Amino acid sequence: MVDASTLQALLIVVIEGDGLPWSRPWRISSDPTSPDPLMFDWYRQWPGEALYIGRPCYFGARSGRVPPAPWDRENPPEAQPCFAYWYTHGRYSEAVVAAMAQALRMKAGDRPLLLLGHSGGGTLAMLLAAQMSNVAAVMTLSGNLDVGAWTSEHNFSRLTGSLDPAVMPPLNRDVRQWHWGASEDRTVKPEWIEREATRQQATFQLGPAAKHSDWRLYWPQINDAVSQLKATISRQR
Repeated sequence: MVDASTLQALLIVVIEGDGLPWSRPWRISSDPTSPDPLMFDWYRQWPGEALYIGRPCYFGARSGRVPPAPWDRENPPEAQPCFAYWYTHGRYSEAVVAAMAQALRMKAGDRPLLLLGHSGGGTLAMLLAAQMSNVAAVMTLSGNLDVGAWTSEHNFSRLTGSLDPAVMPPLNRDVRQWHWGASEDRTVKPEWIEREATRQQATFQLGPAAKHSDWRLYWPQINDAVSQLKATISRQR
């Protein structure tokens, strides 16, 4: 007997990038939400069904205070739901991933999911796919798939407490992956993406965008790719 859940329509889940965790060096933002969120722009123009999911402490859920130093603490205090830790060093932590997975289960149930993320949203898409059995596919745009390489290249402090897709086991082969890089991206270099895509035995493509946030100029091409991936998954189901 076929499980009824496998016959449900694939749901696209859109995950935003990191926004502005730091307003300037050594100064933490009170609200990390980007003033011009890239993936919300994609979500608004997509003609089909999709779910735009927020990240803890974004979109107005501002931090009441910042956590005490040192920042690179393994177990930050959890008395406040929006400690700035959750969008700075802990932005890819197990707790953040678990909170997003819980929200997805509440909104989407056991529907098969296609996770679409940009930059740090791509990081979270990979981490969610590792924890949720109903993720059918992951697509990333300039996805930060190697957090260690990113922090090292930019001389950022290590994101203590966060997970890194590049040091975790590859995703289940049943999860289709399509990772796009931008040719002149100096924020998340395409060679990092290609390296991780190779390790994952996933599809890597150097996309039409040149810079890290140029993707909104190419939504028709991304729409075509999303539609193609959806069709491939539907045929396999």
